Amino acid sequence: MQIYSEKIEVRCEGEPSRPVSFTWQDTEFRIEKILRTWQDWGFPAGAPRRKTWRLRRHRTCFKVRVEGGRVFEIYMDRKAPEPTWVLYREIEA
Repeated sequence: MQIYSEKIEVRCEGEPSRPVSFTWQDTEFRIEKILRTWQDWGFPAGAPRRKTWRLRRHRTCFKVRVEGGRVFEIYMDRKAPEPTWVLYREIEA
């Protein structure tokens, strides 16, 4: 497993919007299949003891397989002023 946590550009289609490809380090990866989708509402490391909903993460996460067989976890951070996509990690297939 390789962790990256780098911003990426994502192209989405459909309703609700689903990622169909992403660009990372000047390379486009076409998504062959979405393997899993989930919401991350957890608290970040270092959050104060008294937690409120404003401190929670607001992420929509996807585990995807791209053409060529590589498997990645990407997520959309909805808490930012503009939604931001991040390539979190690559998982051994």
